[in-house]
Amino acid sequence: MFDLEAALTDWRADMERAATLSPRQVDELEDHLRASIELELELDASLSGARAFSLARESIGEPEALSREFAKAGIPRWRRVLLVGCGMFAASWFLPAMSEETGHLWGWEAFLVALQWGFTWGSLVNVGGVSAVTNVLMVFTVYRIGRIRPARTRWLTWCVSGAAALNILYWIRMPDLAVGFWLWAGSFVLAASALWMQDREWASAKA
Repeated sequence: MFDLEAALTDWRADMERAATLSPRQVDELEDHLRASIELELELDASLSGARAFSLARESIGEPEALSREFAKAGIPRWRRVLLVGCGMFAASWFLPAMSEETGHLWGWEAFLVALQWGFTWGSLVNVGGVSAVTNVLMVFTVYRIGRIRPARTRWLTWCVSGAAALNILYWIRMPDLAVGFWLWAGSFVLAASALWMQDREWASAKA
């Protein structure tokens, strides 16, 4: 016998796995799917539950197409914040990050110097070395924009927040910092803010 609730559960799991939609958006689609099933049964009482579900599911559309339609409706606030942060992060590598007597160190040069200090002092125990390694977190942050649910990468939110605090501490400790470093440190603050905003959105939808 066809179990509508089980079919809806499977549909929702497929939708969450295949589409870049938040739980709130999937909730909206599920409500629409249920209403479509009821409408199909009202229009044709001879339809079986399985057939009504199939027709309603076809009318909803495929996950990839739905993702594109929701994307056209508007970019979530957290995503806009994260995109700005990523833009600042990328620009910081090609701007002066530190001032020296002989001139400026570009962002990528400052990264290599900080990383070298970390390995020279042993096991990245100094603030500069650890701060340089936090760049890896931004790569994971960009990856999370895709299909990974925030609930599965909550550790990333905490790590990026810690990196933002660490980089601000480094900012306070080091003199002669230039615009490239300010953009770089600020990008972590924006990335952490965006991840917390995304986490709250998903938690709210789940509740």
